[in-house]
Amino acid sequence: MKALKLISAAMLIGAVVAVSCKKQEKEYTLTVDRTAIADVAANNPGVETLVITTDAPSWILTAPDWVTPSASFGEGSPNGSIVTFTIASNYKNEATETKPRSGEIKISGGKKSVTVPINQLGHKAVIDPNASIGGITDMKEFMDFIAAVNDGEAPIRWMNEKMEVELKTDIDLSGLTEWTPIGNVESSGNGNNASNAKGNPFAFVFDGGGHTIRNFNVTTTVGDGKTWGLFGYLSHATVKNLNVEADLNIAANGAADAGVVVGTAYCSTIENVKVNAKITSAGAATGARFAIGGIAGFLFSSYNTDEVVAYDSYIKNCEVTAVVNIDCGANTANGAGCVMYGGIAGFSTNVKDESRNHIENCVNNGTMTVNIGRCSGICPTANYGTYMEHCTNNASQVNTIVNGRVGQICCNLSVNSHIIDCVNNGDLTTTDSQTTTAAIVALLGDDSVYVEGGERTVNTGTIIGGNTKYLSLLNANNNKFDHVSNCVLSGKLGVYKADGNHEMYAVNSSNIMENIGYINASYATKVTNITYVSATGEDDTPTAGGGITDLDPVDDTWN
Repeated sequence: MKALKLISAAMLIGAVVAVSCKKQEKEYTLTVDRTAIADVAANNPGVETLVITTDAPSWILTAPDWVTPSASFGEGSPNGSIVTFTIASNYKNEATETKPRSGEIKISGGKKSVTVPINQLGHKAVIDPNASIGGITDMKEFMDFIAAVNDGEAPIRWMNEKMEVELKTDIDLSGLTEWTPIGNVESSGNGNNASNAKGNPFAFVFDGGGHTIRNFNVTTTVGDGKTWGLFGYLSHATVKNLNVEADLNIAANGAADAGVVVGTAYCSTIENVKVNAKITSAGAATGARFAIGGIAGFLFSSYNTDEVVAYDSYIKNCEVTAVVNIDCGANTANGAGCVMYGGIAGFSTNVKDESRNHIENCVNNGTMTVNIGRCSGICPTANYGTYMEHCTNNASQVNTIVNGRVGQICCNLSVNSHIIDCVNNGDLTTTDSQTTTAAIVALLGDDSVYVEGGERTVNTGTIIGGNTKYLSLLNANNNKFDHVSNCVLSGKLGVYKADGNHEMYAVNSSNIMENIGYINASYATKVTNITYVSATGEDDTPTAGGGITDLDPVDDTWN
């Protein structure tokens, strides 16, 4: 409480002002010109005044702590003393609410007193629906975020100080049987070109903060020309630091792309993402391409000629652990238009420009039990400009497709693509006599492609196939390539037999060049420094029956 005491018309001492008047014996008068000071503004409140008229020899004024009085004096009755009140602000900022406050100003003198109530307004925070709350804090905010993206709105509300959408909690999607992807576009541009997509893609940074989206359990059929996943379509975007637990049953009724994390990643980055999933598919209803990926269905990069800038796409430092069961449905092809599955990406390409797709330091685990034209632990179709480096496949594969093209790292390595220091540790069995079967790549198909080993053993898995010409512990069909070099191989190789007693080759360091598949004679000098070591450090001479023997139930699955 602040006080103002008047004892002299000419003296002001500190916060106490006193007025000395000629002493009188009469009854004193005391009047104030206002009955209340009401609705003072919260921000920039300014000053208020009272005129106090009295013939008392002295008087005193008290006020709330947030009101500071000062006085100027008249010369006695009927001239009044003017008291000015400076009122403190009741405001912090536009986004912070403050409550109103009230008190009273009391003037006493000559055995009389007058009370003047005073109140100051509070501030009602302005609610901006786009104002940031720093991240996604619960399920409701997560769903609101998805709706905003798909409506074409910038998700500012859920951005942190780095202007990245940040997930601040685990999200449980149990109970949701249908899913509209984040970045739901009308068309994926499925004709090997993602740049002509229509709709509202996700075009920002999504930081999962190490949190998990779990119970992403959906059965869906992806429409013709559509793309589907947790994120449908990324455009110049990033998804990072996220864990996803899923059980997906995905089919397609036309050309489509689907991934656990994203259907289509266009000039985008997916980094430090872990997936634990069950992926089931009845394949495609038509002969159009259907690409499925443990991370991304379709990976695409582009070169902007106006800006003279290459916008590459990246999947790096990601890990997938998945139980995969996929049939081809009506699409039995083995080319770029087939049903294909990749543990990391299903299909990777550009439009033969200077941009690149990079799959780096990724790991694929689990099992792949499939009947499809192309299936790999990393990326089955590296159509143009795909670099796979330092990746590892630990997943086993059994593939019953007729006339397929199957490699544990890649099925088809095409223009301006390469593989460096990628390792297969997973066993592979194909059951058809026409299916190209390889530990690393099924087909090298262009003069610009190459495969290089690193410090690790390139293959340790057992490779069983029915096609004796295109069967390899390395690349099955070395048709066209720049070079294949510096590969240390291990593992076992054999010809598939329906009774499980596979005919195993006696692979050793002396005959390893006979067991790395078909080599176009015109390119033979480009295969260099290929060596073999057994698991025990000695030459392997396996006997029949050394391969995978549990194929009967697999055959039953597809019959």
